[in-house]
This record gives sequence, C-alpha cells and structure tokens, in this order.
Amino acid sequence: MSRILTLLLLYKFGYFVGRYISIEMLIEESKNSYYEELQNSSEKWHTGENNELPFVKYMLVILLKAYKECDDRFNLIGKEKLTSPERVFSVI
Repeated sequence: MSRILTLLLLYKFGYFVGRYISIEMLIEESKNSYYEELQNSSEKWHTGENNELPFVKYMLVILLKAYKECDDRFNLIGKEKLTSPERVFSVI
C-alpha cells in the first residue's frame, strides 16, 4: 500500500516517470536495501528520535535510476528510424 501511495504522491507533485518505468520493479530488484533502509529509518520512532534520511536517500536513488532508464529508452527511440512495432520491441 505504501508503494502505491508513494507513486500517487510522485504524480501529484509532477514526477511522472512512474508512467514509463516501473518504480515497483526497481524497488523489487533492491528489496533487501529497501527493507534495510526502512528499518534504519524506523529505529527509535517511538521516542521521536528516528532519522528518516536513510529511507529518503534510498528513494531518491530509485527515482534517479528510473529517470536514467526512462532517458535511455527515449534516446533509443528518438535516434533510430523505426516503425511503431519495432520501437515497442526495442524498448522492451
């Protein structure tokens, strides 16, 4: 549920990369780091002494990867003269 809400918040603030690149897949590929940083950010939350920065940094790295992958795909499509089906296959 939190990943869906994250995607909705990104859309709300103008970050539409999730329409082209699966942020969920990028998180799944590094799920050990995801849970580790989530745990690090949650330590001492009950006393108000937790540090959200590890998780925020993790998510920023995921967004950067998503934008780089999106840019790579768009560059691939834009440089070559391909038919529509060829473009779809080249991106996949």
